Amino acid sequence: MNTIRIFRCKPFALWVLLVSTGLQQTHAQFADSTNAIVPLVLLAEAQVSVGTSFDDIAKTDAPKATAILSASELESTVSVTDALEYVTGVDIRNRGAWGIQSDVSIRGGTFEQTALLVNGMRWSAPHTGHHLMNIPIDPEDLSHVEVVRSGSGAMAGAGAFAGSIHLRTNTPVEETAASASIEGGSFGWNRLRLHADIVDGGFRQRISLSRAQTNGHILNSDAQITRAMWNADWSNGPHRWNGLVALEDKAFGAQNFYTSTYPDQFEVTKAAVAQLNWETQSASWKASAGAHARYHRDRFELYREGSDWYELTDDGFYVRPPLAPSTQADTAGVYAPGASWYKGANQHRSLTGAVNAKFQWFGEQSTWTTALDVREEVIQSNRLGSTQPGAPEVFPLGDRRTNLDAFTSWKWVNSGNNMAISATAGVNGNSRFGWRALPSADVRYRFGQDGNWVAFASAGRSVRHPSFTELYYTVGGAMGSDSLKPEWADQAEVGVRWSSEPNGFRYWIMVEGSAFVRQGENLIDWVKYLGSEVYQATNLSATEFRGGDLAMTIKSMSGLLRSVRLSGTWLDANRESEGAESVYVLNFLKYKLDAVTEWKLPSDVGLAIRYSHQERRDSNEVPGTQVHLLGLTLKRSWGSDSHIHTSFRVENVLDQQYMDLGQVLQPGMHFRLGLTFDIRGIKPSFN
Repeated sequence: MNTIRIFRCKPFALWVLLVSTGLQQTHAQFADSTNAIVPLVLLAEAQVSVGTSFDDIAKTDAPKATAILSASELESTVSVTDALEYVTGVDIRNRGAWGIQSDVSIRGGTFEQTALLVNGMRWSAPHTGHHLMNIPIDPEDLSHVEVVRSGSGAMAGAGAFAGSIHLRTNTPVEETAASASIEGGSFGWNRLRLHADIVDGGFRQRISLSRAQTNGHILNSDAQITRAMWNADWSNGPHRWNGLVALEDKAFGAQNFYTSTYPDQFEVTKAAVAQLNWETQSASWKASAGAHARYHRDRFELYREGSDWYELTDDGFYVRPPLAPSTQADTAGVYAPGASWYKGANQHRSLTGAVNAKFQWFGEQSTWTTALDVREEVIQSNRLGSTQPGAPEVFPLGDRRTNLDAFTSWKWVNSGNNMAISATAGVNGNSRFGWRALPSADVRYRFGQDGNWVAFASAGRSVRHPSFTELYYTVGGAMGSDSLKPEWADQAEVGVRWSSEPNGFRYWIMVEGSAFVRQGENLIDWVKYLGSEVYQATNLSATEFRGGDLAMTIKSMSGLLRSVRLSGTWLDANRESEGAESVYVLNFLKYKLDAVTEWKLPSDVGLAIRYSHQERRDSNEVPGTQVHLLGLTLKRSWGSDSHIHTSFRVENVLDQQYMDLGQVLQPGMHFRLGLTFDIRGIKPSFN
């Protein structure tokens, strides 16, 4: 189904006026202050990896276009995707509010073409990319989020096809502390979160637990989310370790989520992740290694089961109690006459196990890096895969595959550090799909009188393998194909970046512009041909995507306006649907305009304003489907040591009626009110 977006007003002129006024007031206050020095706050504290094979580097030196979400943008959200909605080049397609389920695409890529890395380890969801963002970590437990807007080949692993998202967890640094938070809001929303930071010398831990639930904004959109996490850093001489264990349990009404033919769907997902990272270094080399495991369980009911929903009868049909005196819904009735094919819920469980290692040697001007990531992806299911002898009765089908990503990189930096060049020879091998070379290269050149101009360019190849759903799913009007080929792309990007010097400006500014082209081959999509009622997984012929973006970030340590991020993105493709409806590949944001500002109002009240204008092109290149999203957050700290925090967050202030996917209606204006108590300076005794 085409995305439906209803447009009600045009607040952009007002938005520009607000930003301009704030900048004038901020500049005036700087002019009156001769001693204020603004540090490089954009990423001085939080370095970025930008999908390269080398150490974290400053954002100003990144050879690729990136965007960074700081902790202040994450602290009032309940899912990472809430914050990603307003990031340059990112398309968040929601099913339900508050991150119940969200697909993430970058620069027109599908939700399957985005890689997710947490503390440097790639997470994969071989069952389906719809579950990749089932992240068992609360946003409050992240130090920052990095978005790389281009494919990263072997460096970020198979799946970093169009871009990647990098999450960094936040462990305590100085003192033991704890907090308790409670929230309430629209549609019966409520959330309780507890967390504790424990510091004992060089051993730092964070433990958090949260539970949220909602009645839903429409029928069958209720949900509950439970998360638990343990994260720790510790050092032993030159060795540093990081450990993470996280759990998530989620259940939600899935009204129209995957098809409007059978609207009363329901889903339960469970995720468990454990990983361990180690690193050590000397003056001339650095080594690191990691191990990761992710277990995911999914139960999907095409007909929601329960006393008020559908119940299995003796003759093998799921029947719902009468909705009206003369009607009764069942699997052979209103929605699917004669649908005796429905035998109950789809059940799947997948396990991904991975190990990786990296070694770097530092020369006088060159750095050599070699790295390896090996992972096993396994699925057990009653719908996906082939028959497995001796398999459990609930999961008679299954499949498995082994994937290897490896590369060797060389990076050269000249003596003045104004030029850096890198070249990478990468390879991907898969036990089912064979081998593919993944070369890449990038360059960064710093110029200008103060060296505050940077030109950058990159080129490379990326690959993605079909998910098990794309290979095998054959239920409810969808037909997978076990003959699908991997999709791959050659892509190139050029850009320029300017940043102000802190001693030349009283606020810090960065402007970045880039353009890209991505030539995709064998792109995997679900399509419905004219005259057919079945969606089929297929490989499309060559498709070229091209576009660009322009972003500006301003940071200030004083004044009314503390930060601004303005960005615009445009995107196009060289083909149309050609007689078929494309669900994902040819349904993308053609234009996107984002603005995020943070203000410091009188009485120490913080105000954040978020705006996004989005115009989508569907598979038939129908123009004009657009939406304006506006969000506001007010927050303030109280008490002599600011240990009490209140927040009020409103989403969709303009009360837009729109659909991101299919016939899944998104909520209108809704709010959350939060209260947090901090406890600091705890000095526990460890005996």
